[in-house]
Amino acid sequence: MTPTTDPEGQADHPVDSGTRIGYIRLDPGDTDISRQALLLDGIGGFDRILVEYPSESGNGLGGQVVWDKRDRMLDQLRLRDVVYTASADRICSGARDLAAVADRIEASGAELVLLDEGIDTRSPSGRSALRLARTLARAESERASRDRREGIRRARQKGRRIGRPPVAVPPQFRDICRAWSDGIMTGREAAEAAGLRPTSFYTRAAELGYLSPSRKKQRKSGD
Repeated sequence: MTPTTDPEGQADHPVDSGTRIGYIRLDPGDTDISRQALLLDGIGGFDRILVEYPSESGNGLGGQVVWDKRDRMLDQLRLRDVVYTASADRICSGARDLAAVADRIEASGAELVLLDEGIDTRSPSGRSALRLARTLARAESERASRDRREGIRRARQKGRRIGRPPVAVPPQFRDICRAWSDGIMTGREAAEAAGLRPTSFYTRAAELGYLSPSRKKQRKSGD
């Protein structure tokens, strides 16, 4: 087997120990893969090279970045596969995301190489460095969660409403709910009469104690 040199200068990792995958991700508006490609060229011997463009992934709910090719790659990893990427920010969107990516790679029995950071999880020092990064990421997540809970507690003490404002309903809303609950109107008809989306209608009706016709029948049969 032909050895390849890792970022720490060790030449003891066999090329055919598993699938070697190079992963490149471009930022929005960036079309130049040369810098990342040059880093990967210094390794060579890849079985697959994936290039993820922002236009292919786009953004998900809340403006969160979607990593389609990365996530498919992580799902397909097998024992002794090795993923190479230019740097941590090419394969994750932050410390917590890095921890999640590292967990998925470790769970599959694969390895991760971050070229800029010189982290190679096939080596003890690389595993230690990534373990530290994951620990810090989880600590950051726990601190953010505590801060969020404390902020909510303080807001409630001051009488502030937490969450979305209540959906406005018409004056005859209870009559509409009663007609729906009695089976006189369908849920869609009731939502339209109230000027609400069906999910909002059902939520507000349930808050006021109105049951759907089917649930009313179940309750009666249970009695």
